[in-house]
Amino acid sequence: MTARLPDGRVPRGFRPDGMVRTTGWLQVGRVPISTGIWPAAAFGLMALPFDVPWLPFPCAAAGFALWQVWIRYVQPSSPAVNLDSVPASDLRPGDWFRPYGGIGPAAQVAETRPAPDDLLHVSLRGGRELTLSPDYRVRRVRLRS
Repeated sequence: MTARLPDGRVPRGFRPDGMVRTTGWLQVGRVPISTGIWPAAAFGLMALPFDVPWLPFPCAAAGFALWQVWIRYVQPSSPAVNLDSVPASDLRPGDWFRPYGGIGPAAQVAETRPAPDDLLHVSLRGGRELTLSPDYRVRRVRLRS
């Protein structure tokens, strides 16, 4: 049982245990800001000491391009947009969420069921299983690829 996006594709960065590596933790409201700005800024700033006025621009572009290569081919990751924060008890099969807070990997719910000691057992597509408090707040996400 593998996780699927609404259009039927397997998300980029899908791990065998059901987790999906993500990028895109920086956002203003619901508008994601590409995390590629960090390597672009770093490469651009590294060019400043050379005192060549135009050099930061191609260096920033190179930093962004290297980041794109990294998240597509070296360590595939899916861009994600955080949606609302909900208690784990509100998760339904098919929901995408971040089990460890506002950043980090995402997973798709396969099934939820009660567990002993007033806990909630969450099975993920891919086979991983989590046991959470029903009141534990998780972030729903929308994967973009």
